[in-house]
Amino acid sequence: MTPSPDIKATMLEFYRRVLAGEADAANDLISRDPATIFVGSAGEWVADQETLRSGQLPAGEGLEAGPEPVAFERDDVGWFADQPTWLFADGSRAPMRMSAVLQRDEPGWRIVHTHLSVAVPDDQCVMLQRRWKYGLPATG
Repeated sequence: MTPSPDIKATMLEFYRRVLAGEADAANDLISRDPATIFVGSAGEWVADQETLRSGQLPAGEGLEAGPEPVAFERDDVGWFADQPTWLFADGSRAPMRMSAVLQRDEPGWRIVHTHLSVAVPDDQCVMLQRRWKYGLPATG
């Protein structure tokens, strides 16, 4: 694998388009390959092309790049990883983790897989699991 400035630029452009409320332009960076899939931390598992492209966020809501996103490629496949921040339209923020797989396609790199999840520290995740398992209240 070699570092890929092109994949990094593609993903950062995807972030920019989503944050600007440019859903159609952001969708242009998603592959139309039927194997394309999005996985999220809130139970999302989206493989249907129409559903993948149906989301519309208000301008100002979306991902802001983390401090050190990385991207690598080999031949016509590559990957991207980042610790972005999700910006909500109301000004609140949430730390995230993201990875993506891209394939070279005309006219450039296109996203074929992403996994985006909330960056919850292990100690907090364990507490949540205990609450869910034992039916404890959120404040307990």
